[in-house]
Amino acid sequence: MKMACLFHVKNFKQKKLMNNINTLLVIFLVFTATTSCKNSKNIVEPIKKTEKPIIKNDAHSDINKKNDSENNKEIKEKHSTNNDDAKLKGLPSIELKDLNGKTVNISSLGLNGPIVISFWATWCSPCKKELNTINEVYQDWQDETGVTLVAVSIDDSKTKNNVPVYVNGKGWEYMVLLDPNGDLKRAMGVNNVPHTFLVNTNGKIVYSHNNYAPGDEDLLYDEILNLK
Repeated sequence: MKMACLFHVKNFKQKKLMNNINTLLVIFLVFTATTSCKNSKNIVEPIKKTEKPIIKNDAHSDINKKNDSENNKEIKEKHSTNNDDAKLKGLPSIELKDLNGKTVNISSLGLNGPIVISFWATWCSPCKKELNTINEVYQDWQDETGVTLVAVSIDDSKTKNNVPVYVNGKGWEYMVLLDPNGDLKRAMGVNNVPHTFLVNTNGKIVYSHNNYAPGDEDLLYDEILNLK
């Protein structure tokens, strides 16, 4: 009986000891976890503090880049506006003859206002239709804009004699030049007729149009008005 009591007492002490150990272990783990959290918080906070100025600097840098880009764009636009004529092609130095046999250099016609150069031929129906349509309003165009139309015939040696007959028959008031060898035609890159060019008062080509459809003469006149 005494031995049994001693055994129970011994077991009771061992269990109590184990409970105490477990309690200490739990306390130790809680303490360790708490300390670890505090340390990690201390590490994260400085990182957050260093991120803010970096973001701020990037935003400031983006604003500066945007401003620089806008300034450069404005400068380029001003440069382009001031040098439009420098980028445009002028008329080639080609000599042709008019209907009276007088030699004329196309690059120095001596005209004050804008010039319309229209390549045509007596065998080209759209060419004649365009020039006849413009002829109906040509006097008004000249009065309002000072424009001169130069009709360049590309009729070769076989048909060039038909040019004065047709021009006089229609009563054209244009300056008519003959290009039977196609010298001016090639120099200005004309492949098909009708082909119309508009030249400003500085001798630069500002508009080019190939073929003809009703209403194209109105578009041409609008371009002439833009030069005023």
